[in-house]
Amino acid sequence: MRLSMINKSGKPPGAARRTVFVVVLTVLCALVGPGVGVGWAESGGGPAAVAASPAAAKRPAWQATSSAPSPGLPALPAQKQSSGASPSLLACDTHAVGTWAYNDQAGVQHNGMNMQVQVRDLRTGALIAGLTNSAGRYDICFTAAQFTQLYITFAAENGAWRVQNGTNIYNWSTPVRANPVAGSTVNFGTQVPGDGTAGHRAAHAFDEANDAWVGVPHTNGCWDPKDTTCRQLRINWSNTAVGDTDFYDQVGNVVQLLAVTPDAPMEVMHEIGHALMDDVYNDAFPSTVGCPRPHPPNQASTAVCAWIEGWADFFSLAMYHTPVFQFGIGTSMNFEFPTWGFNGVGNGDVTETRVAGALWDLIDINSGGAETWDQHSEGFGAVFFPLARHVDNTLASFWSSRGTEGFDVSDSSLGSLYQNTIDYGYRKPLLDARGQFLPAFVFPGPPQNFSLNTAVQSWSVVALRPSNPNDFNLLLYDDRAQTSVLGGSALGGQTVDFVAIDSNLRPVGDYYPRVSLFQGGPGTYTIESVMGFTTLQPGSSTSFHLDDSQVAAVQDTPLTAGVPVTITLTTTSPISVASLFVMGDDPSNPATFVQGRSSAVASAVGSNSGGQPVSVTFTPTRTGEYGIVTTFDNVGGDYTLTRS
Repeated sequence: MRLSMINKSGKPPGAARRTVFVVVLTVLCALVGPGVGVGWAESGGGPAAVAASPAAAKRPAWQATSSAPSPGLPALPAQKQSSGASPSLLACDTHAVGTWAYNDQAGVQHNGMNMQVQVRDLRTGALIAGLTNSAGRYDICFTAAQFTQLYITFAAENGAWRVQNGTNIYNWSTPVRANPVAGSTVNFGTQVPGDGTAGHRAAHAFDEANDAWVGVPHTNGCWDPKDTTCRQLRINWSNTAVGDTDFYDQVGNVVQLLAVTPDAPMEVMHEIGHALMDDVYNDAFPSTVGCPRPHPPNQASTAVCAWIEGWADFFSLAMYHTPVFQFGIGTSMNFEFPTWGFNGVGNGDVTETRVAGALWDLIDINSGGAETWDQHSEGFGAVFFPLARHVDNTLASFWSSRGTEGFDVSDSSLGSLYQNTIDYGYRKPLLDARGQFLPAFVFPGPPQNFSLNTAVQSWSVVALRPSNPNDFNLLLYDDRAQTSVLGGSALGGQTVDFVAIDSNLRPVGDYYPRVSLFQGGPGTYTIESVMGFTTLQPGSSTSFHLDDSQVAAVQDTPLTAGVPVTITLTTTSPISVASLFVMGDDPSNPATFVQGRSSAVASAVGSNSGGQPVSVTFTPTRTGEYGIVTTFDNVGGDYTLTRS
């Protein structure tokens, strides 16, 4: 795996799609003299553009619908006019049309977008320039009288980016078409680089930068939405470049690529990601002192290093709409998979893979529950704009800036980070009467935290059912920071733990359960919070159905001190094992308003043989609303609760 570096010395350490038709034209009269450099080659003076088949691969759908603005044209060189050149161009009467394309590393032909097209005259030096559209096509109008020795030069530069070799811009020129007929259309057909692999790679790198331009949100026609004068992205590439890695040169603000790197679009995009961060940070790039070289993505390093490289990884994933990073050596890495307990990957925001995966999970469309904690999806702009408006050196700092900008930092988005072992205070919401089947981490491991809200003045319960052979502990906190414990349940083995809340006496509001693995693992458990919406009156019964994902049920029942009562639970399922608990508290003692399972005033544990009724008979010592908690130790079913 070849990985990039950030270079602050300026010395080596050893592009692309868009769909907007470009109609920007620049007109000038100039003399093309002998010995012109690579950037402005006359016909025959530089690499040739040669004819090719018009067949080309289609651009991805997201590029075909992009609303990215034109990158515009760079400033063209002003040169002395020849004696034969007119001081100004006449009204255009003739058109030059055609298509620009290149071949990728697999030999597949692609049309090149936003490539500069220069309509030139060998004799007078007249020049008109425009850009190719999303299909690689151009249609440039000119005056036939001024272009008697007509040819086309394709230059790998526009106003927003360029591909160069040192100071020379890559370009390719067609043969001359002499004396075009006024009013005609001169069709140059499909042209590709004529200098073999070198030319195709240069054109590919240019198109990879175009991929970035199409994918980045634009508000001002620049890479950086804050700029009033746009910075041009520069990519330096040579087909003979050698070294141990690609890198971004912070001193020269140049992406430096090895010879074969244009064959790996995601590696090019990774380096563009570094350049973009440096641009929007106004050259206040985070310090890379102490960052490992190379930087194995799965290895924990520092929060700064992980942020720098994780952002660049993510940027490449986002621009190509995939969680799978394709390396040039033929290997790949799926950033969607690593989560808690993933062997060989460091945890937290000090690991590049975790940062990249977290950012990806913020913007991806979740796969309908295939990911346990990531259920959030938003556009790339919700990541890019906070990045562009603040200089953040770590993911934690970025997250704070994101909140300042008004973007989502709720549990919904925190779950995307938690999916990648980054916990910035995530509390997974528990919805009423909806059990959640969750994995446990390897022991010892971090706890898993939740949130719930009570909304009715009745008893509520949060219950946990472990899978064999795991044992969990359950605590309930009053505050999100989990500093104030209200109650807990820590029975051994596969016993259902629960904590009951009496909202008849305690105000309704938010609570924060915590689940810790006591022994065993990795394993699973089911957790559920339930509010009581029914009251079991004297001499009455109530029936209900629960599915296998549910752990408990709760009802209120009014009891009178000194009056005996019998409560019975029956089931129609021959395999169901259920238990029954009566919860009572002291109105004069708020500490009793939240109770664990062991505080029940009466209980009956179900038989392991299944299908058997359970019953409790007791005499209450206080008059008030009691809670009847039923736990389901294995499966759901149909149940009837009777009071006599």
